[in-house]
Amino acid sequence: MNFFEAQDSARARTRTLVVLFLAAVAAIIIAIYAVVHVVLGPGVQGGISPGLFVGVAVFTGGLIAAGSGIRTVQLRQGGSKVAELLGGRRVRSNTTDEAERRLVNVVEEMAIASGTPVPAIYVLDHEAGINAFAAGYTVDDAAVAVTRGTLQQLNRDELQGVIAHEFSHILNGDMRLNIRLMGILFGILLLAIVGRGLLRTGAYSGGRSRGRSSGGQVAVVGLALIAIGYIGVFFGKLIQAAVSRQREYLADSSAVQFTRNPAGIAGALKKIGGASSRIEDHHAQEAGHLFFANGLTRPFAAVLATHPPLAERIRRLDPGFTGELPGAATGEHAAGGRQRELALSGLAADVSSRGDAPAAAPAPAGTPADGPPPGPAAEGAAPSAPAPVSGAALLSSIGSPQPEHVLWAGRLLASLPDSIRAAAHEPARAPSLLYALLLNEGADALAQQEVLTAYGPDLVERVAGLAPAVRRLGQGARLPLLDITLPALRELDDEQRQAVYGTAQRLVAADERLDLFEFALLHVLRRQLIPPDHGRRTPEPQTVRALREVQDEVSVILSAVAWSGAGDSTGAQAAFEAGADSLRRQAGPLELRPRAGIDLAATDAALDRCRGVLPTLRLRIMEAASLVAAHDGRIHAQEAELLRAVGEAMDCPMPPITAG
Repeated sequence: MNFFEAQDSARARTRTLVVLFLAAVAAIIIAIYAVVHVVLGPGVQGGISPGLFVGVAVFTGGLIAAGSGIRTVQLRQGGSKVAELLGGRRVRSNTTDEAERRLVNVVEEMAIASGTPVPAIYVLDHEAGINAFAAGYTVDDAAVAVTRGTLQQLNRDELQGVIAHEFSHILNGDMRLNIRLMGILFGILLLAIVGRGLLRTGAYSGGRSRGRSSGGQVAVVGLALIAIGYIGVFFGKLIQAAVSRQREYLADSSAVQFTRNPAGIAGALKKIGGASSRIEDHHAQEAGHLFFANGLTRPFAAVLATHPPLAERIRRLDPGFTGELPGAATGEHAAGGRQRELALSGLAADVSSRGDAPAAAPAPAGTPADGPPPGPAAEGAAPSAPAPVSGAALLSSIGSPQPEHVLWAGRLLASLPDSIRAAAHEPARAPSLLYALLLNEGADALAQQEVLTAYGPDLVERVAGLAPAVRRLGQGARLPLLDITLPALRELDDEQRQAVYGTAQRLVAADERLDLFEFALLHVLRRQLIPPDHGRRTPEPQTVRALREVQDEVSVILSAVAWSGAGDSTGAQAAFEAGADSLRRQAGPLELRPRAGIDLAATDAALDRCRGVLPTLRLRIMEAASLVAAHDGRIHAQEAELLRAVGEAMDCPMPPITAG
């Protein structure tokens, strides 16, 4: 299943979720009506009272809807809100804790390999079990959280396997469905909460002789609501199982595809079997489907399990598994590096360059904590990539990183100079690195330097000091550097983020030159740093079911790609036609826009609108854009990076270009 098929599958499962939820609500309403009918007894004339049934249905449905609505609104900020609800603490980009630095490094590695912004990272400090989850609506508001037990008991290979599993959920569209399911389950569970309140009220009233009769009835209703609430829990578990169990198998296999190391994720599952994955937080019931492994008590029936059997998951990854499970392990952080290298031994050039140094040897200066050792690229120079690449290969890589991408990402992180790494992780210095990414050379840089001069000589000096190192890393490092800088930028307050975005806009406009990468970068930056609606998550774009609905936007995007790679109108027209011809049957007339009409506002609005296009139609837009870039027969590295930027802006994450 490719990225776009997985996205469509997630949308289809959302419809299934709605049907199951409505069936659960109907069953609960019938059960409550039966209890009320029995309690009222003599006051009800005849067998069935339509008025009473309607009243019960309105009350119960309203209560469930209110509970679901309240929880859904609470979770509108996305993955970070889910992590905080479960007791998570956000890991700062510049953390000095060794285990947390290892976690940050692994998450950054997977994000770069996937072509996504680095998600917010959380640790559940009070959870000793081994578990993790990813949550959010899109890659823009995603968060990855691990328990303290995960940090303490897993080595790097195992941690990487768990994080790769969670990135599969991010890429396959599972997160949006899972967070909606949390809201729905809270509405169902709310009945049991109300029941417990009524039970306490009835017990208090029953202590007084005058209110004994009414208090007894209230207590009975409370007990009934608790019982019916657990009917809701039963249905909730059925829904969770229907939605998540098979997705866990897929995420396990995707993690192996990403890392080419089944021993990593299998080792994590074995340690869970020998220790525990239980989550103690009282919100775990509504979030049980999010976790890497079962975080709740074992259900009395296998059909209600939110996750597949642990032994079966291990056997699929390790056919030789005998059922023997290790006890909880500690102090193995450094032992995973060499095992990981052997698992990637097919990439002979990289392995041979690393020699036979023991895995536990201290990392060289400038290497991220517990990160992979430097590859052939010297520090300050990103791993090189071939100039021409296949458009078909680029498209097939969307949402599907391979081991080569993960290895390239690790080598890139290892090659970063200390100055770049420190700036990327330090909120006060991250804006300077962002501006260095946008700084041109030669005459174009003069106008940009004037923009920076307005903010004082210190900023100019910091940006000028970082710019040469950024250029040495190469064009292929621009998007990864942006992605790993975003978490530090998010730590700034609202006013500071607005100022950073405004300065970036002025830098882009200063040279008066069309650069689609800059447009796409600003688009991603706006979504990441300027959340609308008073800090709530970016609203989902309106669903677009036909390309004719976005005819103008498609023309703008293809024109921007054409003008970015063309020196004159003749070349731009030829490039545009190469891609537009593939869409005209579905999209209708498409026309090349004049260079003057392709400005930041037009391109930004077009990218925003096309985010709402159905996944399979978004694939067609990306195909057309690749044909525009490849009108001369092949896509060069610069053109591929432009496509990556456009893909990131349209939620089509494309891994970096590598020799693989």
